[in-house]
Amino acid sequence: MVPGRLIFLGLDGVGLDLAASLAGRGIMPHLGRLLERAGAWATASPLPEVSPVCWTSLFSGQGPGGHGIYGFAAPVKGSYRITPCDSTMVRAPRLWELADRAGLTSVVLNVPLTYPAAPLRGSMVSGFVTLDLARGVHPPSLLPRLMAMGYRPEAELDTGRHDPAALLADVSRALAVRLELFEQTWDDPWDLWVGVITDTDRVNHFAWPALWEPEHPLAPAALDIYRQVDTHIGRLWARFGPQVEAGEIGLMLAADHSFGPIVSEVYLNQWLMAEGYLVIEGSPPHERILPATRALALDPGRIYLHWAGRFPDGSLTPGPEAQRLLGEIAGKLKALRFTRLTQGPGGPRLESQAPVARVHLGQELYHGPQAAHAPDLVAEPAPGYSLRGGLDRAGVFGLSHLTGTHRPQGGLALMLPEPEDKPTELTGLCGLMAAALGLAAGD
Repeated sequence: MVPGRLIFLGLDGVGLDLAASLAGRGIMPHLGRLLERAGAWATASPLPEVSPVCWTSLFSGQGPGGHGIYGFAAPVKGSYRITPCDSTMVRAPRLWELADRAGLTSVVLNVPLTYPAAPLRGSMVSGFVTLDLARGVHPPSLLPRLMAMGYRPEAELDTGRHDPAALLADVSRALAVRLELFEQTWDDPWDLWVGVITDTDRVNHFAWPALWEPEHPLAPAALDIYRQVDTHIGRLWARFGPQVEAGEIGLMLAADHSFGPIVSEVYLNQWLMAEGYLVIEGSPPHERILPATRALALDPGRIYLHWAGRFPDGSLTPGPEAQRLLGEIAGKLKALRFTRLTQGPGGPRLESQAPVARVHLGQELYHGPQAAHAPDLVAEPAPGYSLRGGLDRAGVFGLSHLTGTHRPQGGLALMLPEPEDKPTELTGLCGLMAAALGLAAGD
């Protein structure tokens, strides 16, 4: 039986391993019961494994080559500028748009890359990055309600650079209002209800060790945020569980990617400069990229050749030399090593590790009508490493205020009624949700 209605709750950055651990330790008992009841499974995220790419892929069922989003920002052709990605740049329909075309009503809350909010049959409050809440709300009549609640699209993340404890307190406050909105909208008319909790990603970035080390000074605050989320899951199940068990409503919980600890950040532009591929004069943010440049990088792990036509002083043209250069850069990146001090059975020792697990050719990794806008190379990080642009950093390796980083493998997924097919690629989840709504492919 097709339920015809669907609830989707997103847990940004929550891997299956983290979910199982928090459930097993009694911090998220409601989620734990769903993990067992639904037979949760792990998914692999598209690259680069950042929220705009991953959430857009999950809800469109297409990779970046189909929907056109390759990161938080996109290079502007004919310049060295980048422009932040927003909802107007998504080139594939997402689930609520398919539902709208079929005459269904949707509530869409806090999904990354839905700003500015687009008209739809139902309501939308856009998620990260929302620059102006008034432009992130549909219908506009919803705005006074949000303002009266004290709703904020995001906690004050800059606080985490110098005071992670204060940030966690602010995340908890913002989350409480967000969950209040989520629960209020359960009473609205809808066929599709979508809510994404991005606050979990913030905890993971700024306080990852605190989720695993009971004596960590941030552990109480970090774990309490996950308890807030679990309480919400419990109320969701108390409200809709009987209908889910009766097959009248479908329920999916999923993450966009997983997380792990940071061993080191890797600053690709610094590496490109050290290898002679990137040549600049001046200092960021007033640097000038010189004609001798052959490649440059954007967060996270995206490398573009210095093409003529794409960049003002670019000189490379398609052909054997460009292909040789791509192979050379990829080979050197895979050969890059980071030396770290590790603890072994015999005591501390120096260990050489590869921070880059794989390097993909964009033309082989991405397929679809937007593949022409893909980066030329995409570096995939090894566990424990975060690949950044880092033009303003002092060297190739370093650490920042962040303690946790994204991983492209192991994202959480579960669904009730439990599906026979459990797709291991994040893009496959859209098909399960469309089927639960009775939407055929191409609707």
